[in-house]
Amino acid sequence: MAMVLQKWTPSLLDKFIILSLSLIVIFYGWLYQGFAQDDAFITYRYAHNLVSGHGFVYNLNEPVLGTTTPFYSIILAMVALISGQEIRLISHLISSFSLWGAGLLLYYLGRNHNALWAGATAVVFITNPLLISAIGMETFFLLFLLLLTLQSYLAGKFKLAGILLGLLILTRYETAIFGGILGVHFFTRRKQLPFWLILSALLVAIWLAFAWYRFGNLIPNSAQVKLVEKEGYAFATGLLIWWAIYANQSFWYYALAPLILLGSYTIIRFKKLTSGYALILIWTIMYFSVASLVAGSFSWYYGPLMPGLAILIVWGVIFGAQLVGQLVYLPKWNLARSSIAAGLSVLVIGGLLMLQIFSAVTGWVKHEGRIIDSREILYRDIVEWLQQNADHNQSLAAGEIGILGYYSHMRIIDLRGLVTPSLLPALLQGRVATLKEVMASYKPDYLLTDEEVLIKAMLHYPHYRPVQTFREGTYILYKRQAPDEKINDVKIAQ
Repeated sequence: MAMVLQKWTPSLLDKFIILSLSLIVIFYGWLYQGFAQDDAFITYRYAHNLVSGHGFVYNLNEPVLGTTTPFYSIILAMVALISGQEIRLISHLISSFSLWGAGLLLYYLGRNHNALWAGATAVVFITNPLLISAIGMETFFLLFLLLLTLQSYLAGKFKLAGILLGLLILTRYETAIFGGILGVHFFTRRKQLPFWLILSALLVAIWLAFAWYRFGNLIPNSAQVKLVEKEGYAFATGLLIWWAIYANQSFWYYALAPLILLGSYTIIRFKKLTSGYALILIWTIMYFSVASLVAGSFSWYYGPLMPGLAILIVWGVIFGAQLVGQLVYLPKWNLARSSIAAGLSVLVIGGLLMLQIFSAVTGWVKHEGRIIDSREILYRDIVEWLQQNADHNQSLAAGEIGILGYYSHMRIIDLRGLVTPSLLPALLQGRVATLKEVMASYKPDYLLTDEEVLIKAMLHYPHYRPVQTFREGTYILYKRQAPDEKINDVKIAQ
């Protein structure tokens, strides 16, 4: 496996694949132009406050490291400051360009072995319907940086790779795993210490020093909360659940498991991979192993797996098609076995692409012709009510804070603790204990919840009155009643 990549002069096939990737990304970007996960808006608010001159904070004058992607937050702020565009739009555009760039790099890293296989891998990767649900977040930017770091490393540009790796780690801390993979690979191939990793360490050290000085801790508070939170499914279980969700939409998704197994067997048995693809698969295994121990099942957590899974799926298709070609003999049609295998590969991969695009087009929620996160409709309605009835200087306690915080500009008390670190001990004791701590320490002006256990617990706080309900009464907004204030309660369904 060569360490240095040759200079690339695009062939006609290269240009066709680049065009195909471009058209797919343009289509997906247009289709999902109104889509963003609620968590993305936490990062958007950090970027907004940076642009506004308030510093790297979520709530004004509260130094809390609540975003897990500091570098991406800074990138958003810099582009917003230069362009004057809205941060949400900027993130969507960066995501779209990053997805295209990641697909192109995935193709480039495999084309020296077989350009057609590499092209199929890139297209299977970028059309993945679970992956596209991370648009607007840092996930695509992370994948682009990861593959760009890998390409720079394989091209022998080690100083550049070291700098890119440092920025990659500051995009998501867990990608330090990738630095370890590259370091070990470098040492085993060259029998030299990877001193270029000092550049990565220096960049990370500068940020950590700032984080310790500014926030008093090194690990994002949101990451600490998600590590101790026991709700939801574990990472490995979640992957099976997401697979089952798509298989319920179309039983053809069940074919992915045998294809991945066939691809794994092919790679282990024949060892026909470029260095780039081999390192991507090592990253996939390492990331999956670590995430299975500590991570939850949010859809965007699976993004880093997708390049590796695309490789395994395509290699599984090709091996399966070649196997069928060896077993099937059609002398009457005068078809060579290789032609049968090639035709079957095209048929299966084409069918998979159509299936994935269909899932992406029909998935999630359509509202006024747009694909959106259904929570956005709800939270934008709540924000509209708050803008008409509350002051932006007042505080709001809620369990999902992204959209609410970004558009309301209110001070946020996070019932999940992502940007409210003092709640971490109470979170370990349960939801009621968390509510008790919120009431004792913060006395929010408003509180929003849809959790039955919290709705019942609110009966113990008579100075908080329900002033509005949303989504057919399932979400209740409470207001703290001033001593001389009269509030007309809304009816709460029992």
